[in-house]
Amino acid sequence: MQASYNKSAEEIINKGLAKLEKADFTARLYKHDATLWKTEEAHTKIINNSLGWTEVYNWTLERLPEIKAFASEVKNEFKHVVLMGMGGSSLAPEVLRVIFGKNEGWPELLVLDSTNPDWVSCVRGKIDPAKSLFIFASKSGGTVEPSSQFAYFFDEVGKVKENAGENFIAITDPGTGLETLAKEKKFRKIFINKSDIGGRFSALSFFGMVPAALCGIDVEKILLSAKEAGEEFKKDPASAAAKLGSLMGCAFAEGKDKLTLVMPSGISVFGLWVEQLVAESTGKEDKGVVPVAGEKLHKDFAYKNDRIFAYVSCDCPCNKEICAETEALKASAHPFFEVKMKDKYAIGSMFLLWEVATAACGAIIEIDPFDQPNVQAAKTIAKNLLNDLSAGKTDPQTYLDIIVSDNLKGKVNLDTLGRDIAQTLQGNDYLAVLPYMHNSAENDELFTALRDKLFTQTKHAVLFGYGPRYLHSTGQLHKGDGNNGVFLIISADAENDVKIPGAAYGFNDLVNAQALGDFKALAEKGRRVIKVHVKKPLAQGLNKLASLF
Repeated sequence: MQASYNKSAEEIINKGLAKLEKADFTARLYKHDATLWKTEEAHTKIINNSLGWTEVYNWTLERLPEIKAFASEVKNEFKHVVLMGMGGSSLAPEVLRVIFGKNEGWPELLVLDSTNPDWVSCVRGKIDPAKSLFIFASKSGGTVEPSSQFAYFFDEVGKVKENAGENFIAITDPGTGLETLAKEKKFRKIFINKSDIGGRFSALSFFGMVPAALCGIDVEKILLSAKEAGEEFKKDPASAAAKLGSLMGCAFAEGKDKLTLVMPSGISVFGLWVEQLVAESTGKEDKGVVPVAGEKLHKDFAYKNDRIFAYVSCDCPCNKEICAETEALKASAHPFFEVKMKDKYAIGSMFLLWEVATAACGAIIEIDPFDQPNVQAAKTIAKNLLNDLSAGKTDPQTYLDIIVSDNLKGKVNLDTLGRDIAQTLQGNDYLAVLPYMHNSAENDELFTALRDKLFTQTKHAVLFGYGPRYLHSTGQLHKGDGNNGVFLIISADAENDVKIPGAAYGFNDLVNAQALGDFKALAEKGRRVIKVHVKKPLAQGLNKLASLF
């Protein structure tokens, strides 16, 4: 695998490689030695059941006949495949969907990882339920987002087809509630995944490969690229993966905790997957590598000294768009690491590269990369809010124009929001902009401009993530790192609500409960957090909000 880096990165990498060599990292990783990271039983129990990803490409290759046979069976029956999932269950399929596009003669893949009713309605408007195959993807089987999505779409299919279960398949672990549900509802197919893999490390298992195969992507080529890289990583203690992990881990130790991901437009979606892998794996115990994905690359490189840059290049025309900037960045004083994808099928090797690098980084900074101790916090609070909704109670804070955490009382007001947030940022803080909204082209454009404006004004790293998606990725980092984040949560009235069959509330109440739930979870952890609520009409409300900065 081709990797290169500048002098600033080399000095940091060499320190990390020395640490990994002393720990015999590569050999112990492939022996599944949990004590690489932790020795306490509570951790080793989790880690021992989390290392199946290291060579999962072999497991999946063995099951390719089953995957291909099912893909051929349904190929001409359905026009769309709709994946319902969150976090690790949805981001790898989203990467593959964007990179490979629509394949002639195969169903088109749509990925729904939101409870925003406008987003749900958008997917519903693109499909014919009778001619759509729905994938309920969940490792645990009990995640509220895909469960709610399933309730809605199962009802929609049931309106036009007697045996609705024929349009559904499940991907889950053995013995989950989802497996039971799939059998009860007579799903078309159940794919039982390898159980010793965490969700964010599952791209090369059924969770990533089945949705891709159903849409005509040659997953064998993807898996073989991963296998080739895996053999290299296994043999070479100074592989590209080990070097990248060394850079991430030792840069963090030197205060350079902002891992800035640079990618050409054609593969920029891969940054979302890397973001969730790194953030959820390293953001804990008051530590955390902060991945910055999707940020505009500034030509003057007016960045704080808390940055390292990782550039994933590819042999495609879109790569030329940023060649001048990346060459200049490589020549700058900022640590810079480049890894090259020879073609789009090499995405398999990229998945594995970042997984091994993240595991190496975890060993260097001495955290358990495989647990997620703070992810449950917002889920529990949101669940309690939903229980109240089911009983006809609405938290009065849900739809207030603005609420702030106690540590920002008297310091942040709606009329002076932009100025107040800028004054709140200090040192190597980052700002996270977190809208619980539809990822429409219009919203993307508005938030991209706002994000760039905020960086230009403050020079602090600005993270961005749609909720509730980010709860299953950067949400762990937000609550588990060294408390150097400022969080702007943006909730909103939906243009049109969508009822959830069997529930006393709709998606609008659900998504806004999740937004408030995360506000409360962050506030309880002593984070600096602001929640603003945008009322209809949304375009007008968002423009007014943007004008405050």
